[in-house]
Amino acid sequence: VFLTACALNVAGFLCLLIAFASPYWVVSWPRVYSGFKRTGLWESCFAGLVLERDPTQKAYHGCWWILSPEYERIREWLMPWWFIITQIVITFAFVAEAVDLVILLIVWMRTSKGSKTGVGKVRAPYSLVQTTTIITIVTAIFKTLTLVLFGIAVYKDRMWMPRPDLNYMSWSYGLALLSTFFSIFSSIAHCVFSSITKQEFYEPPTQSYP
Repeated sequence: VFLTACALNVAGFLCLLIAFASPYWVVSWPRVYSGFKRTGLWESCFAGLVLERDPTQKAYHGCWWILSPEYERIREWLMPWWFIITQIVITFAFVAEAVDLVILLIVWMRTSKGSKTGVGKVRAPYSLVQTTTIITIVTAIFKTLTLVLFGIAVYKDRMWMPRPDLNYMSWSYGLALLSTFFSIFSSIAHCVFSSITKQEFYEPPTQSYP
């Protein structure tokens, strides 16, 4: 059960890492001309985008970091409240899952050793198991709610990217969803392992006999 939880955590973290860094959350259909090309959490690409509300009528070309001075005039439009929430939650989840992997590594290193009694292995530290279980469950819940919000807002927020009917959720968003599924199943495995660890915590240590 523990190894299954570890494998799910690693898979979820790798998917989230790629989704976090890649600019393919929302993409414009390639066969349709649009000033918008694609965007991720931290990079947006345009091909001659001109906003009607922009008094300078500047055309935006190429791919830029979303916090770049190039996008200073349109940043409020480019990053609505639901987009900022997604950035914050995914960043929090990314850091939390990295810490979670460190804790799991510590637990694995401790439980891989033989016990001092000579029978079986060292029991898993219950406090660390509880910690990693809570982290996994919390990140799974927050990722689920945030990705649902993002997926709905992309199509419902008519003030965001032009022609939302010509845009679609791409593979970076798909990897974030896949990471969420891994986290949900990992939460189940963590709860089972935590229950086993709690039961062992209250049992007397196994004694070896000559």
